[in-house]
Amino acid sequence: MASKIESSEYTELSRVTGWFVVLRWIAFAGVAGTLGAVRLLGLFELPFALLFAITSLLGLLNLSFTAWLRLGRRAVPSRRQTAAFFHAQIVCDFALLFLLVYFTGFLENPFCTFFVFHILMSAFIFSSRVVYAYVGALVAMVTGAFLAEYLGLIPHFQLWSRGGSAAAASYLGQNLPRAAGLVSLLLISAYLITSIKRRLEEKGQRIEVELDRYRNLDKIKSNFILQVTHELRGPIAAVSGYHQMLLRGLGGESPPKSLDIVRKAEHRTDNLLTIIDEMIDYAYMKSQGEVGRVRGRLPLRGAIEENLELLETQAAAKRITLAANCPKDLCVSATRDLLKIILGNLVHNAIKYSPPGGRVSVTAQGEGREVHLLVSDQGYGIEPEELDKIFEEFYRTRAARQLERDGTGLGLPIVKRAVESLAGRMSVYSELGKGSTFHIFLPALEATDEQDPDHR
Repeated sequence: MASKIESSEYTELSRVTGWFVVLRWIAFAGVAGTLGAVRLLGLFELPFALLFAITSLLGLLNLSFTAWLRLGRRAVPSRRQTAAFFHAQIVCDFALLFLLVYFTGFLENPFCTFFVFHILMSAFIFSSRVVYAYVGALVAMVTGAFLAEYLGLIPHFQLWSRGGSAAAASYLGQNLPRAAGLVSLLLISAYLITSIKRRLEEKGQRIEVELDRYRNLDKIKSNFILQVTHELRGPIAAVSGYHQMLLRGLGGESPPKSLDIVRKAEHRTDNLLTIIDEMIDYAYMKSQGEVGRVRGRLPLRGAIEENLELLETQAAAKRITLAANCPKDLCVSATRDLLKIILGNLVHNAIKYSPPGGRVSVTAQGEGREVHLLVSDQGYGIEPEELDKIFEEFYRTRAARQLERDGTGLGLPIVKRAVESLAGRMSVYSELGKGSTFHIFLPALEATDEQDPDHR
């Protein structure tokens, strides 16, 4: 029998085998309780000793299945071993259920339809060929037992009448429709579930193809944005540099009115550079699917000081004090680019949305297997109803729109994506008029860990 597993998720097979074990314990308790009640009340004449023996065997088998399942959680078995374990459960269940049904009236027993549950569960995991093999075996067992009872080769255990075997004609008249109904139920159930599964798989494959196409298109778009924004940044940065030269008087003395015009142009150019930088970061995060998977050991203190140094001019223009507090030996598992995106965006926003003369602090401390990074400001704060929206792409708070008409609303979403790429998490606490604190938790590393510290 082929045992190819159709499900693409290995965990699905393990989950279903776990369901079987739990359901079998429920069935064990139900069968044992029902047999005990029937015997106590004297409702039927049945081979109770044999039935209790079969039920005990069911419990012992499920005990071994439970032990195997728990052992598999510690030493993960292969797909072949798990598939074999699943087949063993189904075969044992079919055999024991058939014996229980046979000794309690066979086709007279309404529980003979319970075989359908195993057909449905096996179809969820295995190929149609395996499902039909099980159904064929069941049909052969039912047909063989029916003919053997009819021919008197094996006894018939009557459920609804006491004593003696039924006459051949009476047995045939009563049980032939039941046998035909059970066989039809098994075949129809197998056909329906395999047909539905096949259609769902075909539809899922078509959806996956479309998703791959859209992912490729999105990656092409992101790469295009990345290239275009890189090309734009150079000339605009040069224009900004010329503006600053004029404002410093390096090009000669200029009239106050001209300087005012240059100052406004420089302000707009600076805003445009900020937007371009955000677009570059956004396109970089979108186009580099593996960007956070290959990480190295990075001393956090050096990264913080490096990023604060890049923003000193912006802070000085608003007389904002930049402060850092980080242990020297504290290291994180990260890439230099992603750490620059995280720190650069958060500190830039803290300066931008703080009043003149304020303070922006970056603090880091080790907390077990994590590094807790805090970026705090004394700015305007965030409205409580907006806290859940600030990490959405293109969303800008009311205060941000009032302070700066232009903007992308991509800064914080980019930071969140970068943090998650590093297997970290992020949250924010804010009070109106008092400022905001962003909490970032990143995987920690000891300073002596053997990883490449210069990994980009």
